[in-house]
Amino acid sequence: MAPPPQIAITGAGVIGAFGRGMDTLDRALRVAREGVGRLTLWQSELADFPVGQYHGDLDADLSDVPGLTPRIRKRLSRSDALALVASAEAVKQAKLSPDVLIGAHMGQSVCGTLTSELLYVEARRRAKAGESTRLNLSGALVHEGANTLDRMADVFKLRGPTMSYMTACSSAANAIGLAVDVLRNGRAEVMLAGGADSLSRIAFNGFCSLKVVSPDGPRPFDRDRQGMMVGEGAGILVLETLDHARTRGAEVLALLTGYGHSCDAYHLTAPHPEGKGAIVAMREALSMAGLQPGDVGYINAHGTATRDNDSTEARAISEVFGNVPVSSTKRFTGHTLAAAGGIEAVISLWALRHKTLPVNLGLRSPLEDAALDLVTEARSAPGLKHVLSNSFGFGGNNAALLFSEA
Repeated sequence: MAPPPQIAITGAGVIGAFGRGMDTLDRALRVAREGVGRLTLWQSELADFPVGQYHGDLDADLSDVPGLTPRIRKRLSRSDALALVASAEAVKQAKLSPDVLIGAHMGQSVCGTLTSELLYVEARRRAKAGESTRLNLSGALVHEGANTLDRMADVFKLRGPTMSYMTACSSAANAIGLAVDVLRNGRAEVMLAGGADSLSRIAFNGFCSLKVVSPDGPRPFDRDRQGMMVGEGAGILVLETLDHARTRGAEVLALLTGYGHSCDAYHLTAPHPEGKGAIVAMREALSMAGLQPGDVGYINAHGTATRDNDSTEARAISEVFGNVPVSSTKRFTGHTLAAAGGIEAVISLWALRHKTLPVNLGLRSPLEDAALDLVTEARSAPGLKHVLSNSFGFGGNNAALLFSEA
């Protein structure tokens, strides 16, 4: 039986608190420029809590998205816009032809559907008050969960399979990992895969109410960490089989060699205390790639800087890999929820291509839950060949992606 086709990465695009584009991300990671900032999208009594907000001119950024018509543009949500900007960068780098059968998998937040429900509740309230009973259906549709994919399909002429994934903070990683199956089954020649999410009142207020947001920004894997920082952004990869990439003469940035996913079946918001699901996901990724734990030279951790996640993840990583170089890049980006796995996949790709391990910003006193080689300053890694990226979400949804040198 022939081995399954290898999966090549031929394009990447990103946007977030660090700025827009791969070049901006490169500069931020090299000089350790954090993404901690103030919330300016709306007025809030909680505005003293920092966020990972994109402060660029998103409207101007959209001018660089080819195929974006005024009709589509006027219906975009902020998440849609972030996704389109990152996707346009990835598609441009991959030099995709319009006649290629392209599909897309996107990790997205459920907040879109919740927003639609709130619009309906508002319409009912107005009706009871004797005000206009007209429901703004177009406004509701802007916020539906699959809307971002619809916009991407319109703009980039996606005629292949498209699907949204909503597994909380592992959504984008699952979208990327499951795109491999589509390519290996021949259902698309190319896949855009990743995630996008914007800051929302529901997410920001919700995490604040859970008392897991830090007043001074995240300090992942620090003994005195106080919590996370909510962020926004998008990270997109262009995936295709290695044979397809070579046939069309595309530059291969790296290979996606492994993917694992699992469920803790333990608690709605807390990870399994022994990290059982995380361990399964990481071992599955290794198995799919045909690698041993010692082959992995760096792990981009989920590392949210919450009490439970960091302790559990540290123990799980230590159980599988031992003393491997690890860092969380959440202080660069904030926790971008459904987009996290996409943005961190792009960061993992950056580490692999530049042979540099990004620093674990905010670390002062490393936790003692496990013996990890936490990256306290950007580190050269000339022998780096394989990088793992972890994404863990509410409901015990775990995903791990393994990237390898081309």
